[in-house]
Amino acid sequence: MKNASDGASGGVSVKYAHFKITAASAIRYESVRTHLEDTASLSGQSAAKIGMPETGRLLGFLHDAGKFSDAYQAYLDGCMQYESGNAAAPPQKGSVDHGIFGAAYVIEELCDGADPHSGLTAEILAMVIAGHHGGLRDYLGPDTSTPLWSRMEQYLNHKREEYEQIKEELEREIPRAQLRQMFSGSVQEMKLLKTRLPEFTKFQLHLAVRFLYSCLIDADRESTRLFMEGEKPEPECRDWRTYELRLERFLETLRGREPETLSEKRINALREGISDACHAAGGWPRGVYKLTVPTGGGKTFAGMRLALHHMRREDTAGRGHIIQVLPFTSIIEQNAEAVREALQCGEDLLEHHSNVVTETPEEGSAQEHNLSAEQYRLLTERWNADFIFTTTVQFLNTVYGSGTQNIRRMHSLADSVIIMDEVQALPLKTMKLFGELANFLYHACNTTILLCTATQPDLEKRPIGLKTDVKEIIPNVNEVFQKFQRMEVQDKTLEGGYSTEAAADFLEEAKREVNSLLVVMNTKTIARQLYEMLRKRMSGRAEIFYITTELCPAHRSDVIARLKESLKQGCPLICVSTSVLEAGVDISFERVVRNLAGLDSIAQSSGRGNRHGEHEKNGVTYIINMADERLGSMREIAVGEEKTKAVLDTYRRRPEAYHGSLLSPAAMSDYYQKYFGVADIEDQMKYPLKEDAEIRDLYSYFTKTGDKALRRRYESRKGTYRWKLTYPFETAGKKFRVIDEDTVSILVPYKRGKELIQQILEKDGRFQLGEIRRLIREARPFFVNLYTDKLRVYQDAVAASPVPGLLILRDGYYDETIGIREEQALEFLLF
Repeated sequence: MKNASDGASGGVSVKYAHFKITAASAIRYESVRTHLEDTASLSGQSAAKIGMPETGRLLGFLHDAGKFSDAYQAYLDGCMQYESGNAAAPPQKGSVDHGIFGAAYVIEELCDGADPHSGLTAEILAMVIAGHHGGLRDYLGPDTSTPLWSRMEQYLNHKREEYEQIKEELEREIPRAQLRQMFSGSVQEMKLLKTRLPEFTKFQLHLAVRFLYSCLIDADRESTRLFMEGEKPEPECRDWRTYELRLERFLETLRGREPETLSEKRINALREGISDACHAAGGWPRGVYKLTVPTGGGKTFAGMRLALHHMRREDTAGRGHIIQVLPFTSIIEQNAEAVREALQCGEDLLEHHSNVVTETPEEGSAQEHNLSAEQYRLLTERWNADFIFTTTVQFLNTVYGSGTQNIRRMHSLADSVIIMDEVQALPLKTMKLFGELANFLYHACNTTILLCTATQPDLEKRPIGLKTDVKEIIPNVNEVFQKFQRMEVQDKTLEGGYSTEAAADFLEEAKREVNSLLVVMNTKTIARQLYEMLRKRMSGRAEIFYITTELCPAHRSDVIARLKESLKQGCPLICVSTSVLEAGVDISFERVVRNLAGLDSIAQSSGRGNRHGEHEKNGVTYIINMADERLGSMREIAVGEEKTKAVLDTYRRRPEAYHGSLLSPAAMSDYYQKYFGVADIEDQMKYPLKEDAEIRDLYSYFTKTGDKALRRRYESRKGTYRWKLTYPFETAGKKFRVIDEDTVSILVPYKRGKELIQQILEKDGRFQLGEIRRLIREARPFFVNLYTDKLRVYQDAVAASPVPGLLILRDGYYDETIGIREEQALEFLLF
């Protein structure tokens, strides 16, 4: 490593945090001091969102102070020698622990043990700093391990001399008095945070730790990226007024279109009323609101009007975001496309369906492909766009997921408007976690949350713990639903259910009287079977479309575009789909057939029928039940089916109880009462765990219940636990799954996806960092998410790519109709 002086007295050599070998083989260096200052500035700005700028700055100044050590400088020199071609192998990854010094410094030098607030603040800072690369660890694990404190004790016992050397270097660059002043400010900020929360529970405090962690790791990664790419930070300043004007002009154009029927005219007038109510609500103060409107009520643009008007008034600094959270990737694609057209926002709207770069590349692969593991961490998504459209899975992972890739985005949730679309589709086990998060975002983060759906349960009355009144935007919900009615639901279920053959017979008959029929099944297996059967039976009589999540987003969009054109032309057709098509997609069929499911899902599917009131007479949704359905771990669908059967039974006996409609608010209210009335429903909402008899759910890990149990367990084996916090972050993160099965993203050779795969293979891994970011962004519409257990089925089809952590699908395993296939197409096997 070269020696230099930054002008410090005595010609003290500069210590370096990073280096960059340029295309011209020159070497650029970034000093530790510069990196700490830049990270502190960014982290302080993010932490200011919850009133903790000094805390954010202190985290930035201390996180990489361990890089002042001689051991780290030797490690960095070894990396530089290897990447310059002057060494045969790189130094061992992780051989120098540079994160623990900052944590030890807080406890040893800054904390006043006699002051409980000082101790609490120090423990939080120590955890965040120590985990800034590997993720938040357990303070106290269920197995009584104490990873942070054990690591710190070992460091101080065995490397005290190194600790003193780093301390001297740090305090030469950043005076001790300055660091102590920042710590005092941090202690005061922690006290003030408590006053912003109506109930400063242990759970709320643990969310504050996660938020601060997000501030630090995003600042660290972004500061490093800016150095690597030779860029300067750009100030965030979003022009919400311009976006609002664009949307108003776009909607004015839509209003100018003449309706084709009186029914369509009536529906349009109702949509305008809903939209205007949302625009007025945009003038309300920050809060948690709900928007309950029927399917086809125009929630997408109505919610966006509210968000833009609200942000123009509230986000005067222009640093917040409008974040739309949706349950299905197909809704993201459709809604994002519509909003992008209306607002002309281009790349300022980010669609984030899934993480396509894994948390850490396989050991050795980074060096083999000319990119370091740290550079891969820089590729993870930041959520710094004006508009972010993402899934429920990604949203909840951002807060509760493991590692660093997800939580990096958490601070972006502050000072924003979050539109939770189809909030009833939240997995039951995550509802308590969502409720606590909503409390924290509103009370601590200055965030407005809009809960919107066509089938909303009374969330504030459910045991999810919302600590604020949830105001309804539409005052006359029942009246609006009655006026919006365009479909009626008929029960066609059979004792014992339909075989696939019998279901196909029923669908043929249902199609006979209409031009277009939508069929929605619960599982891909049955949907595929019906599609294949109908395609053979109805060849030449109707076009058969097939849409599931095994088609990549670009492919689904193409199929939906062709489907819409066929519907417009009045062509006879049947579309067989899974639930991927039942919510948020602006498409309209004459008739719908829905596999028995929760009544909310049936209502969503019905929303794809006679959507715009094209037909004066109401359309029909038939409910059928499949005999061979295998729901496996999909417990919520099974419970939904059971409770829908109970509602159907009531309707058969007393239809007046639901005002003569299974789609009425009265029917939906009774359904949710039955659904949430399941004996163990409150326990089910807390993310139940099976393996711990004492701490029975993930929620309790971060409450007094879990704290007491963990302390009791530790002290029965090891004596007094002297620390204030017990949160088992790492254990909880590993257990948390929004859906029970993990998924991985596969890049498929569909249209442009095939070209991108070819580019990746031809490059043989020799990419610049910015080039990979561009390729990944461009490739997003060409990924398919597969459950990890499915990878065994597709093991011959999926291959690693030259980009570590990025999987690709081999040629011949992607079909233009059904998407990913298990066997290679014949034409590829012959050559």
